[in-house]
Amino acid sequence: MTTVPGSTVPDLTRHATALATVMSRAPSLHNAQPWRLRVTTDTVELHADRGRHLPVADPDGRQLHLGLGAALLALRLAVADLRGDARVELLPDPDQPDLAARLYVVGHRDPTATESALLAAIASRRTVRTPFTAREIPVPLRVALGEHALAEGARLRWVETPGERHGVAALVTVAEHRQLADPAYRAELANWTSSSTLAAGAGVPPTSYGVTAGAGHAAPFPLRDFAGGREVVPPRPADAMEDHPVIAALCTDGDRPADWLTGGQALLRVLLAATTAGLASSQLNQPIEIPALRGQLRDELRLDAWPQLLLRLGHPAGPLPPPTPRRPVTDILLP
Repeated sequence: MTTVPGSTVPDLTRHATALATVMSRAPSLHNAQPWRLRVTTDTVELHADRGRHLPVADPDGRQLHLGLGAALLALRLAVADLRGDARVELLPDPDQPDLAARLYVVGHRDPTATESALLAAIASRRTVRTPFTAREIPVPLRVALGEHALAEGARLRWVETPGERHGVAALVTVAEHRQLADPAYRAELANWTSSSTLAAGAGVPPTSYGVTAGAGHAAPFPLRDFAGGREVVPPRPADAMEDHPVIAALCTDGDRPADWLTGGQALLRVLLAATTAGLASSQLNQPIEIPALRGQLRDELRLDAWPQLLLRLGHPAGPLPPPTPRRPVTDILLP
């Protein structure tokens, strides 16, 4: 987006397409993009698009709300770029459960340097399911990423000791095998990787699957097999994954829809900050999607908070994948 000169509070209706375009780059489960947007002169309403909810992988809508939270952070950055001073209400109307957030422009202010840097990283953020290099993520950068999570009301819990890493990797392995053994899960996954879904501007294309199932499952922390055991064309790389991936759990103090929205905002902020530092990420959320294993993950990490996502972070060893598809803005904007 281009910053609007002058000190006038922006008329958001003039920027509805730009706002929806920026928001659409937010991450969501299987790139379902479960959001709709209503823009008036001085407000933006973010609505859940329940037709894009994945009931098998996400029965309680937790990950749907995480995606909505990520979209909200993108909107906040876009409005700041327009020099709008925004106030946000989460879940503002109990009679409208699909109204996730309402953003009001209450005045004028310039964006901060941090906001501008995060916004600039939105287009280049990628989910990378191919190997990372052995290059370390320095402690000061880890601290900075943790501070970005804290700024949005969440926490990053690094998974570092050998015992913790072994335990978490085992939970990811069990969850991945359990999900792939579930016909309903495989059918849902097939839907969100199908050619028709991709043609409509959503879902996960083969270029984003990463390494082959064999290589992914042989990784210390097994990757999700988006092919669901199927052969895909073109063939995926079979490169061995890194031996010591950097793993962090993104956690919130509570575990209700408002907390999930908070977690989603923190997620995108961390991912954008990581992108500005030359990092990429993928997610290892399989055990968090199975309630019993999520409880075991809390126990394994001795958490007094709720794990919302497991992140794998690092420096990509090869070229980044192309952007995943995005829905047309006309499908997102509500009258």
